[in-house]
Amino acid sequence: MGYIALKIRLSGLVQGVGFRPFIHRIALRTNVQGYCLNLGGSEVEIHVEGSSNNVSKFMKLLLAEKPPPAIIDYVEVFEDKIEGYKSFTIKKSGAIRKLLSQIPPDFAVCNECLKEVLDPNDRRYKYPFNSCAWCGPRFSIIEKPPYDRENTSMRDFPLCSECLKEYTDIDNIRRYHAQGISCPKCGPKVWLTDKHGNPIDVEDPIHEASKLIDDGFIVAVKGIGGFHIAALASSDDVVLELRKRKNRPQKPFALMVLNEEVALKLVELDDEGLRIIRSISAPIVLAPMREDANVSRYVAPGLKKLGVMLAYSPLHYLLLKDTKDKYLIMTSGNPPGQPMCTTNECALSKLKEYVDYFLLHNR
Repeated sequence: MGYIALKIRLSGLVQGVGFRPFIHRIALRTNVQGYCLNLGGSEVEIHVEGSSNNVSKFMKLLLAEKPPPAIIDYVEVFEDKIEGYKSFTIKKSGAIRKLLSQIPPDFAVCNECLKEVLDPNDRRYKYPFNSCAWCGPRFSIIEKPPYDRENTSMRDFPLCSECLKEYTDIDNIRRYHAQGISCPKCGPKVWLTDKHGNPIDVEDPIHEASKLIDDGFIVAVKGIGGFHIAALASSDDVVLELRKRKNRPQKPFALMVLNEEVALKLVELDDEGLRIIRSISAPIVLAPMREDANVSRYVAPGLKKLGVMLAYSPLHYLLLKDTKDKYLIMTSGNPPGQPMCTTNECALSKLKEYVDYFLLHNR
């Protein structure tokens, strides 16, 4: 049985989706040696060597068992020189080979990360920035390809010893070599301010923001890619006040809901609607409003449909979980005719006339 070496280049959505850790694991399973690394232009390069039988098994698994978010658009395979590698490693990212880059999108929080956030015995309990190789921000935190931690806003948050242990443990399917992971000890922080940016000293800023919203106040919330303005959807007075502040007399507002169960109390979703709303991109789905939905008539004036989306980050989930309705208006945090605010400075400067409080973070 001959010993061979191949160089493989894959392009598509192959960065920021747990692809290199996946490659490393199947290399160990098939007993091949070599390396993999990110190239800047939405590519991953693999050098693999071993018996022809083992390399063949590796190739089959590579294409058959890729991580769920990954999309392979193109594969190049070349014969390569046998280098005599003794193991398989993930190398530091290489130089950009192509100019075009497919930046990975932001992914909605996965069920496993959400379970950790809701488990009082987990070290990430109530942690609003929980993520793993399968979920969390990508596009919103990357500054340049390739997708490595030092090229994202997470470079300002060095991994603590516990997170580093997860990051270097090949058996940790969700966090081995996952670039955006963190925890309450080493990750970003959340705080609450009044409309003038003065910090409000509370033990749980997200819970406090939920209570303020329940009391009829309007809160700007920094999420993954920028700011939303959150308000009660069940109160005519609150919705009318929001419309007055934003000078938005008729345009409908979208709602963010805690989960599917809450969504189905507000709108009618068929199988296709459920499939879309559950998808990893967490889109807004336009669906017929239920006649018994406890939603102000001013949310979507004169319309019979509502735009709804699931809470797509732990921060949003925690915020909604502590509200009385479990759903809120979530409208873009921007002045009329201007883009959404993405920084604390922009929000504090431009949104203070529209909101009563700010829920901020430093990621």
